[in-house]
Amino acid sequence: MDMRFTKPRRLEDGETLDDFCSGVEVVDDWARNRAPYAKKRGSAIVYVSFAATEEKSVAGFYSLTSHSITRSSVDGGWLKRNAPSSIPVFLLGMLGVNQQYQGTGLGSMLLRDAVVRSLSAAGTVGAKALVVDPADEGVQGFYLHYGFLEIPGMDTMYIPLKLPE
Repeated sequence: MDMRFTKPRRLEDGETLDDFCSGVEVVDDWARNRAPYAKKRGSAIVYVSFAATEEKSVAGFYSLTSHSITRSSVDGGWLKRNAPSSIPVFLLGMLGVNQQYQGTGLGSMLLRDAVVRSLSAAGTVGAKALVVDPADEGVQGFYLHYGFLEIPGMDTMYIPLKLPE
């Protein structure tokens, strides 16, 4: 099976994730039932990728939204240092890979794309980090592998969005 995937792009009007199945109930429920509404309401942007040889069903997706973390909820560290009372961040709300494509590197590709888009947006509107709330320890390990750090006092993880000066 060819394991090349399309560059992630925005979910388009009329497209759905009805057939998406990652095997993680919370991700699948969000993909099928909430992604279209998030797009319609402007509360999140959903990016999708397809297998290069089969562009009918979504191979993987992620969502990004603006977000903030209350400074007082963070116990310390880089994220809190010199930050306003409401720390501007981007939230990687969901990231999922269809079961048939798990283990192919697609999740890593989607995460990399989310970080690059967040870095670009942070250079325009300002955000201190990309944050994620991992579903479990296995997912937490995935993010740790790619450089995400734990926020002291929270279950949330982050990666700094520092642009070169």
